Amino acid sequence: EGMGWEHFGFIHIIYLTAFTLATLVLAIVYRKSKNQRRRRIRCFYAWTIVMLEVVKQFLCLFTGVYEPGLIPLHLCGMGIFIILVHTYHSNRWTSDLLYALVMPGAIAALLFSDWTSYPLANFYCQQSFFIHFFEFSYPVLLLAGGDLRPRLRELWHSAVYCLIVVPPVFVFNKVFGTNFFFINGAAPGSPLSFLANLLGDPGYLVGFAVMVILVWLVMYLPWTIADAISKRRELRLTTSTET
Repeated sequence: EGMGWEHFGFIHIIYLTAFTLATLVLAIVYRKSKNQRRRRIRCFYAWTIVMLEVVKQFLCLFTGVYEPGLIPLHLCGMGIFIILVHTYHSNRWTSDLLYALVMPGAIAALLFSDWTSYPLANFYCQQSFFIHFFEFSYPVLLLAGGDLRPRLRELWHSAVYCLIVVPPVFVFNKVFGTNFFFINGAAPGSPLSFLANLLGDPGYLVGFAVMVILVWLVMYLPWTIADAISKRRELRLTTSTET
């Protein structure tokens, strides 16, 4: 007790700042890299995240502290496998899931961390920091390199994914007393806690759904506007050429 770190305190701000600067540098490197080097960077990301999770699972298992909440069923836990699949088989599904779910989920985890009670030198603390950093920066690199282009018309992939995954996760939470996806209880110190105080429990889930939709609108609106402007320019060029 008392060996953790303060939420949005000095240590937290240092980590957030360092991760932001590291992401910017990596995005520049990735953008300037050719295809072969980009693939090596993506593979490094994917397998680093996998190994971080594997080590955590084995450490918790062999030290006798393993419990159902450690199963990678949180959004960021599933993000590990989404990144791994995308690295070797990129497609519209994985691309949309990375941008619409994995990236904002990792950002939320870094901002509203639930591992503040752990000492800084604790492996679980460092693993939580870095695995979410990798999950946040991986889509940013793809965006910077032009390998990922968000399109509003493809957002349905993430919506369908949530409709398929959330119900069984909710049941799992009920059976094993876990709180994956934070759908069986609002996370303390997060916006969900505010919604729970405002709307009650489970009323906060309605606010949760609305919040997700608003976040998606903010994330996709700039790209939608940019695509519309680009199409108008192409149309004008085509019209002027024909004239």
